[in-house]
This record gives sequence, C-alpha cells and structure tokens, in this order.
Amino acid sequence: MGNYHSERWVYKTILGFLLVAGAIFFMYYEITHEGRDNWVLYSLISSLGGGIGAYLLSSGAVNKVKADMIKKQKIKQQSG
Repeated sequence: MGNYHSERWVYKTILGFLLVAGAIFFMYYEITHEGRDNWVLYSLISSLGGGIGAYLLSSGAVNKVKADMIKKQKIKQQSG
C-alpha cells in the first residue's frame, strides 16, 4: 500500500508550479498590453493563480515532509 503523502506532494508541486508560471504569464501579458479595458480580469487571474499556486507549493512541501517522516518511522520500526 502506497503512502498517501508521497503520492500527493508530486501532484501538488507540479500544479503549483504551473499556476505560478501561468500567473507570471498573465502579469507579463497585462504589463505589455497596456491601455486595454480588461486589465482587471488579467490582474484577477494573475493574483488568484499566484495565490493558489503558492498555497499548493507550500502544501506539497508539507506533504513531502510528512512522507519523509513516515518513511523514517517505518525504517526505524523495521530495524529495531
């Protein structure tokens, strides 16, 4: 049976990186195309993408730490 945390941290980290990269793209697009009326939409998309991406990255890091702790605990129980 696989460890739940070791499976989830990979997906959360990848999705977090993609959302942060998408947010940076929308920020760049918003800056380079000044004078348009829909700048609020791009600002909202970039702020939501950046915030959710940062949350997923931190959540992925927590899941990685939990997976490592569970792995060390299993090794410790098997050895002694």
